[in-house]
This record gives sequence, C-alpha cells and structure tokens, in this order.
Amino acid sequence: MTDSHADAPAPKGWVVWVRNKFLAGLALAAPLIVTFWILQFVYTLLHGWAEGLLGYLAEMTKEIAGHDVIDLENPMVKRITAFAGFMLPLVVVAGLGVLATNVIGARVVHATDRLLLRVPIVAVIYKTLKQVIDAFRGFGARQNLKRVVYIEQGGGVRMLGFATGQFTDSQTGKAMTCVLVPTSPSPMTAILLIVDSDKVTDAPISIEDSMKMILSGGLVGPQATVPPLNQRPAAPGTAPAGEPAQEATPENDEEPVLPAGLPRAEDFDSGDTEILAAAMRTEPRTRRWLPWKKKSAP
Repeated sequence: MTDSHADAPAPKGWVVWVRNKFLAGLALAAPLIVTFWILQFVYTLLHGWAEGLLGYLAEMTKEIAGHDVIDLENPMVKRITAFAGFMLPLVVVAGLGVLATNVIGARVVHATDRLLLRVPIVAVIYKTLKQVIDAFRGFGARQNLKRVVYIEQGGGVRMLGFATGQFTDSQTGKAMTCVLVPTSPSPMTAILLIVDSDKVTDAPISIEDSMKMILSGGLVGPQATVPPLNQRPAAPGTAPAGEPAQEATPENDEEPVLPAGLPRAEDFDSGDTEILAAAMRTEPRTRRWLPWKKKSAP
C-alpha cells in the first residue's frame, strides 16, 4: 500500500500568491520603514530639546512684557516652532564646532574638560563618553585598524567580526586584537572578543557587504560565484554543468598513438614495401554513420 501523501504536490492557489506578494512587499517596505523611523526619532529628539527652550523663552518674555508676546497656541507659531525646533539644535551644535576649531574656542574647551575631569562622578562618565566619541569620530582611520576579519574556530568554522583596535598584553607580550562580533540579524547587540592577533585573518569582504550579510542572515552576501551547498566544486579540468566538455589536448608536443596496421608518414617516405603491403591488405572500415550509407539487405 502506497502512501497517498508521499507524492502530493505543493500547495498552490491564492494563499501562495498572497504569501509571495506579501514577502515581496515586506522586503521593499522594510528598509523604507526603518529609515523613516530613524529620521523620526532624530527629529523628535531635536524638537523636544528646542521646544522646552522656546517655552522657557515665551514665559520669560511674558514676565518681562506683562502679556503674551509669543502665543504658543497659534497655528502659525506652532509651525514656526516646529521648524525652529529642528534647526535650533543643529545651529547650536555647528556653533560649538566652530568654537572648538579656533584658538580661543580650543582653550575654552580644554578648560572645560579639565574642570569636568575634576568632578569625581562626572569625570568617569565624561571621560568614557569622550573616548568613545573620539573613537567613532576617527572610525575608518588607518591607525584604528578598522577592517573586517575572520576568527578561526577550527574545523573550517570562522566567526565574522570587525577589528576595532589593537594593544600589547603586558603579561605575555603578545599582540592582541579587539574584535566586535555583531549578532544576526539584529546588529544592535554584539560581543567584544580579545583575540591573539595571529588567530585573526583579514576577510576579503568590505564593511558594506559584511553588514548586508549580518542583516540578512547570510541571504545577501558578496557578489561572488559559489556552488550550491549540495553541489561539490568541479574537479580541475572538467567543464561546469551546462557547458559542453572540451576535448583534452596534450600538454606536450608528443605524436598521437595510431592504431596498429596503419602506415605512418615516414613509411611512405622510406618506401618500405612490407609495411605498405600490409596496410593495403587491411579491410576498409564501413562508415555507417553517414545517412546514405545504409547496410544492404542480406
């Protein structure tokens, strides 16, 4: 008795059509949704900072003038507030950058750093954040050794990560590499590994391609032709599947081996009668592969 469900065809119909269209639409909309969400988060954060400042200015002008100079409930004022709430933090940050890049501003920033580093609790937080921000500001610089690396796990298994720094172990004197290994498919979390530098090899993958691999779980990778998982690599000298096999040509200039009984060119030149007579006595081969050379009926 055969199993009736063994050869059952795959389910088809409107359910499969809806599923495929939904997955295609999700793949198209997901990057747009994530991008919009990040922009909205940044806008809400900047607008929240500026809205409190504008509210404080409105209250201050009201106390000075004795009446409402800025009506925050006015629709026009709300639109201006929304625009100013986004532009004001950007202008302030740009102003701090201008202040920090000139001589007088650099002295002010240096004095502020020294003041903050003297406060017991604030010093730890401020110093740590400053080092992290300085590291990200120089991300990609040559001295930071930012690159994609493999960590050998043995047995042909490798771990993909990003080299974020190097240092020398004071106890062993070995060169150590800090490797950040993000999780997949959500790279918002990661683990930091301290690995011997001789156990780390550079991966022939760009940072962009590696992030694509992590976000997609390996579905999107570097543009390289690789055989499927269930197909072994072709042996050297064999033609790939789907292509006609080419005849093997001898690597050297040796003469091909002729069947026994056939005369050679030098036999004709030498005039050896015995070899030529033996060749003439051989029966001619019937070329039956020609369509007009049919075998005669008995």
